[in-house]
Amino acid sequence: MEFELFDMYGRKEKKLAVDQRTLDISSDLEIWDHRLKEIEMMLRNLVTKRASQILSKQSLATRYISSSSILLAKYDKSSLYRKPTDRVKKVKTPEEAAKLQIEEDLKSDSWIVRWGAKTRTKEFQKNMTWYYVVCYILFLVFGYKYMSGVFSKEKQVEEIGKKQLENIASEYDLLKLKELTGKLRRRDELKLEEYEKLKNQGIEDLSDVKVDIESTNTSNKNILPARDTTSFYDGKAEDYDSDINWEEKAVFMGRRRKWLMKHCNGDVLEVACGTGRNVKYLDMTQIKSITFLDSSSKMMEIANKKFREEFPTYKNAAFVVGRAEDLVDLASNKSNKDELLVKDIDDQKINVTDASTTIKYDTIVEAFGICSHEDPVKALKNFETLLKPGGRIVLLEHGRGEYDFINNILDNRAERRLESWGCRWNLDIGEILDDSGLEIAEEKRTHLGTTWCIVAKRKDDAKKKEEIGFVEKYISKGFQDRLKSMTGNGPTNDEQKK
Repeated sequence: MEFELFDMYGRKEKKLAVDQRTLDISSDLEIWDHRLKEIEMMLRNLVTKRASQILSKQSLATRYISSSSILLAKYDKSSLYRKPTDRVKKVKTPEEAAKLQIEEDLKSDSWIVRWGAKTRTKEFQKNMTWYYVVCYILFLVFGYKYMSGVFSKEKQVEEIGKKQLENIASEYDLLKLKELTGKLRRRDELKLEEYEKLKNQGIEDLSDVKVDIESTNTSNKNILPARDTTSFYDGKAEDYDSDINWEEKAVFMGRRRKWLMKHCNGDVLEVACGTGRNVKYLDMTQIKSITFLDSSSKMMEIANKKFREEFPTYKNAAFVVGRAEDLVDLASNKSNKDELLVKDIDDQKINVTDASTTIKYDTIVEAFGICSHEDPVKALKNFETLLKPGGRIVLLEHGRGEYDFINNILDNRAERRLESWGCRWNLDIGEILDDSGLEIAEEKRTHLGTTWCIVAKRKDDAKKKEEIGFVEKYISKGFQDRLKSMTGNGPTNDEQKK
């Protein structure tokens, strides 16, 4: 006999075979009871096993449903999922974004931003061609006016040059020449103003008219009278270097001193050498001989020591104790034997009057000496007298600046400066150079115009190639003729090409 077993869902689970003979024959209750217990145990095991399987499947289903709910919730919150009620924002193209940015910039409070936005608009870009045309026309107009002014100046320079060549140029003509070449000093400006007033009054011929304007160096009450500073520097010599070091480092004066000494070549004279602060910048390979001059014997001893330490084997050097105002007397053997002595590197004293009567130099340099000379104009004239043909006078000086507020400071501190350093730092160096008769080949000013870097020459010497500026060399019409008329023996065209 077979029994069919079903699970709780009605599905057939298993067939159970029962021996009929055993049921019929066996009467033993214990055997029957035992059989029933086995059947009961078998059924219980089957039910338990099936129930555990069902619970396991239910757990998996629950977890699946839970995870699906989470995913759906995340998807619902994602930007990729949009509800039917959500508003969809349209993605802007780069052109649209740029247009919005321009509109925003046009409303900016900054005028620079507004103008920048305006130049990016389509309307402006469409009109750019017209803007280019207008700018080009303006360039032509202003360029024509500028070049007309340049050619007009060139014509005036040529006319004045012809007058100079014929020796009929008036002071007014020379002042106009300075104005045209950008070399007008303050005193010259005042003179030119007076001449212009005379012309406005109807006086056309100014050849016989002479206008006198007092020099700034004599009319300015803040410029103290000159004096002999020899005794002052004798007392200052020992502490001079230590006291001046910080001031020169603060304004990078070492670079200017280096510029000064790089011009040294051939036979060199350094005037107002002081304690020899320029010795370390010397290039002795370019120097044939060198002479140092200073009125202070104490400072000269320090300069001599520095030179000996820097160039112990160099013999062709001399150290002269004397004033710049006495240079010509020194060279012509008219000086006092007891006042002017020369010391060579080995401290051998040489009587100046036994030297050659002709002493000339290729290069004469001076650093911050004009402000301390008793007669700076005479000193510069002596430099010119002792200069060889084609030689150069190179000056590094301090004086009046390019701005009035700077000059006011110099004037207000002039007396204190003279007491501290023995120099008149508010002198007009340009006027002193003009009064000396030297011609300036190169002029540069730094530190708001208070530091003067000058390369000067004799008027009858031609300019060197490196001293001719770009405009003067390539643009100025008839440059050779004007240079020749001004100097007397300017370079020819063939020489200039070389």
